[in-house]
Amino acid sequence: MEISRRDVGLAFAIFVIGYVFNSRFWLLFLNDLDPFAGFVVYYIVLYGGLFTLSRLDLIVFAPKVNDIQGTIGLVLMWFGFQATIGWSNPYVQYVTTGSFSGASVLYFQCEDGISWQFVTQILGIGNIELAWVLAFAVVPAIVALLGLTLVGGKVKVGNLQ
Repeated sequence: MEISRRDVGLAFAIFVIGYVFNSRFWLLFLNDLDPFAGFVVYYIVLYGGLFTLSRLDLIVFAPKVNDIQGTIGLVLMWFGFQATIGWSNPYVQYVTTGSFSGASVLYFQCEDGISWQFVTQILGIGNIELAWVLAFAVVPAIVALLGLTLVGGKVKVGNLQ
C-alpha cells in the first residue's frame, strides 16, 4: 500500500475540519441560531468545504469509479467528511444541554452518531474530550484515507470488480 502526500493531506484536512466544526465554541454558536440560519450555515460549510478540498486537489468532484472497490472508497470518503460536519449526535446534545439524557436514537443513525458510538461504546473511551477528538477528527480522517486508497486503486480488496 502506498500513501501519497495528497492522501495524507486529505486525512489531515478531514481531521482539522472535524476538530474545528465539532468544537464546543462552534456547537454553541450553531445552537444559538434559528433553524433557517443554521441550515444556511451548514450548507455554507458543506459546499465551502468541498470546494476548498477540491481547490487544494485533495478531492475530485467527479471521479471515474466503475467498480465496487472504488464505490466503497467513495462511500468511505463521504462518511469521513460527513462525520466531521454532521451535528446530529449525542455529543451535540451534551454540549448544548449539559447532558446525554434525552438524546434520540436517531443521533446514532448517521455518520457522526455512529462514529461517536464506535468511540464511546466499542472502544470504550469514557473521557468526553478525548472521545470528541477521536470521533470527529481521528476516525473520520482514517476512514477518508482508507476510502481514498480504495478509489485510487492503491489497496486491492480481493476480487471486487
